[in-house]
Amino acid sequence: MALGNEFIRGIAAELNKNLNISKVEGGDFWAALKIYNKYLLLSWAAGAAGCCYASEGEITALQNNMALTAPIAGALKSRAAKAEIISARQINNDRVLELKIRRRVAAGTFIEYYLILEATEPTANLILLNSDRIIEEAARHSAPDQNSFRTILPGHKYIAPPVFQGINLDNNLILNYEDILNIEGIGRPLAKAIQACWENFSQAEWRDLILNSLNSSANFMLLNKNYLTSFNFKFKDAKILGEQNILDAARHGVIEILLNKGRDKILRDIKAAVKKAVKSRERHRDGLIKQLRECETAEIFKIKGEVILANIYKIKPRTEQITLEDWDGNKINIELDPNLTPSRNAERYFKKYKKFNNNPDLIREKILEIDNAIAEIAEQPSIIEGISGEAEFNNAVQDLKEWLFPDEFKVKFKSKNKNKSAPPHLEFKFDNNIEVLVGLSARGNRYVTFKLARPDDIWLHAHELPGSHVIIKGASREELEGERSDILNFAAQLAAWHSKGRASGLVLVDYTERRYIRSVPGTVALVTYTNPGTIRVKPENKKSPEL
Repeated sequence: MALGNEFIRGIAAELNKNLNISKVEGGDFWAALKIYNKYLLLSWAAGAAGCCYASEGEITALQNNMALTAPIAGALKSRAAKAEIISARQINNDRVLELKIRRRVAAGTFIEYYLILEATEPTANLILLNSDRIIEEAARHSAPDQNSFRTILPGHKYIAPPVFQGINLDNNLILNYEDILNIEGIGRPLAKAIQACWENFSQAEWRDLILNSLNSSANFMLLNKNYLTSFNFKFKDAKILGEQNILDAARHGVIEILLNKGRDKILRDIKAAVKKAVKSRERHRDGLIKQLRECETAEIFKIKGEVILANIYKIKPRTEQITLEDWDGNKINIELDPNLTPSRNAERYFKKYKKFNNNPDLIREKILEIDNAIAEIAEQPSIIEGISGEAEFNNAVQDLKEWLFPDEFKVKFKSKNKNKSAPPHLEFKFDNNIEVLVGLSARGNRYVTFKLARPDDIWLHAHELPGSHVIIKGASREELEGERSDILNFAAQLAAWHSKGRASGLVLVDYTERRYIRSVPGTVALVTYTNPGTIRVKPENKKSPEL
């Protein structure tokens, strides 16, 4: 995603005022300045370069996903924390934003710094300068042998990226079709979009429209799915962004992409963890299958031991193999250890019988339970993928890891009075004390179904698809199938979204009373159910109980 030159110009105008910085956070490809109750996020990540507003929870999510912290984050913490932004400007009509920062060091004494964000894909950068515009630290260093035009290293004078030699629209009285691609401060995707609509307005009208868009509030829109711009004309196929503030609109090209990258990495890690957990249980199941086969031969060991004792006088010393008859006259081929006496060989077979003489039905039950557990574990990534909220997503991931690998998450010092948080789930409250609950993990599913739900509450689940359990509390089945069908539809859409069928056009969702739900042995929350009704809905990620 790229932020257009004209978009950066609008961001500079928005930040060109005194803003107090209370705290600084930093990560691998980003830094964040806390301003009042939100953060100004500055990113130099490939595909997400730019700045926007971000919440406390989103910054925490970025911190949870980062592999390291860039050195410039430490430099910013020591220089920008408890400071203030006193001005902002765009450099050379380019995708380069300069923030002037002032920090009080004593009564009436201040130190000034410049923070330069070069949102120039694919080699974006964040650079900290002192008051003499000497580089103190940079996210990406560039030595002379890497860039002959400028050096980005501490101690060197800052040189901005090469200036685009184009037309200064403020001084151009006549604007031709050919001029559009050469206007300073207009990104090429926007220029091409203007050319495609050139016939809509006269030359003078286009000039005024461009000037007005550059110098005042404009529509925030997404061009070609990967270019954020601001302009006072709706281009064909452009997506208008509903935000009123340019730094909120910029979220589409910065924080949302960073969070999605983090989510993708976490989901890959989750799938790897699930694969590891499944393999562990498959090894256990293979051991039980082997034990079952041995169990079926255990009786043979007992018979061989008894036959050896009954014919001990026929067995010569150091015999390795002998054929004897059992009580029914059947010949049995028996292998012997030549170093043992016949009685010791008989004892060896009795030990094998004792070892493998298990209840085969019990072993089959254990194998079935492990198969059920494997099926339940394998569906967990599908549930987590549908969680949109960052806090809920992180809680569900943590809960899954603690469930699959409890030994790795033991708390050494646990307070007896500390309240343990409930397993991950969502709650939606309606009028008349009606609630809709959604499990966000295996343990979350079990919690809403078997802990919170009463026998007459309604349970919903996507038909024959891995997914979340959804509970409707406070309304009978008759009400939900009648005058409160809106709530039934709301809950069904949630069940469809939080399932493997969320990308489908329509999903079948089963519902029944909680009393008809039975837990599957060997699992946390797999269930069977009877007496279901079925509703066909479009999956929707509902975020509020508004119907």
